[in-house]
Amino acid sequence: MFSTSGYDRLYVRSTSGLAKLLCMLFAVAGIICIAVSTAPVTNLRGLIYMCVMVFACLGSALVFLNNFCEIRRCRRHFCNTTRFELYLHATLAVLCFLAASAALTLALVTYSIAAFFGYVAFCLYALDAWCNYRRYRQRDMSTQT
Repeated sequence: MFSTSGYDRLYVRSTSGLAKLLCMLFAVAGIICIAVSTAPVTNLRGLIYMCVMVFACLGSALVFLNNFCEIRRCRRHFCNTTRFELYLHATLAVLCFLAASAALTLALVTYSIAAFFGYVAFCLYALDAWCNYRRYRQRDMSTQT
């Protein structure tokens, strides 16, 4: 007999699940690079970068847990989860790009490495936003008569 555990194990292997896990990994790696740098953490560029990456990591973690644990409370009420993820990931992509660009302007090796992680996170968030946009448009087109 099989029992349902309430977890979507296939989501971890999907493109969206892997993108969120990698985004969280790169955000934490960028935060560690800024934290161990020789420039003080109170530097405005480092502070902006760390705030954006913490926000990105928490946002990705919440969306990942929502999909992995199959909570999906949004569907019962008024919002569409695909559209919510589209807006969230598009916003996070822009913020990661701006934060990585701000960190790159300071000519330190650790900030440059953190900017690389920020740009990779930007690419992954943009990919996830594009996949959510395609999914949203396909569902929108299928409901039209």
